[in-house]
Amino acid sequence: MIRRNHRIFSFLAATLIMLACVPTLAPASTPLPTFDPNSLNTAIVQTANAAATHTALMMPPTFTPTLTPRPTFTSTGTATPTFIFILPTSTQPPTLAPTSNSGVEYDCQILSQTPQDNTPVLRMATFEARWQVANIGTKGWDASNSDYRYYKGDKFHQTAIYDLAASVPSGGTIEFVVKMQAPSASGTYSTSWRIFIGKTRLCPMNLTIIVN
Repeated sequence: MIRRNHRIFSFLAATLIMLACVPTLAPASTPLPTFDPNSLNTAIVQTANAAATHTALMMPPTFTPTLTPRPTFTSTGTATPTFIFILPTSTQPPTLAPTSNSGVEYDCQILSQTPQDNTPVLRMATFEARWQVANIGTKGWDASNSDYRYYKGDKFHQTAIYDLAASVPSGGTIEFVVKMQAPSASGTYSTSWRIFIGKTRLCPMNLTIIVN
């Protein structure tokens, strides 16, 4: 009897031990939340906005230039520079004298002279004396028997007598040219020339220079 009870006790003890080894069932688990696919996009957008805000705070301020409008000019036309050229007067004598006939057979009028009286000239300098003369007499000056020559005064000419280049009718003009050379000493010098037609002497042509 005692042995039998001992077996029953041993069986119960083994059963309890086996039951103790069996794992206890976990309580019913809480249902998993439903996944929202839009939540991922929301998180990405929020993360990007936060990163952009942080980047903007870290970047230096951007300089925005202010444009000032330029004044508008209205063109009224381009000014064209005007150049005035003063040309030397032609040395060609006029064909007619600017004055009327004097009524004398042989007469003249000095129209111009170069150089003018009392012009400074360097010592030993060569130059030309020029007289433009009009025939205001009633007769012409025939080149075959007319010339102009040194008459009196200081001698600083290179040639003392010249033939007329052409005959000069009454009312016509001609230019007489004399090659000269200033004296070697400083001072004031004067010379006088005349037209000779046969034995007639006319038309004083005088020149005074100052030699330096």
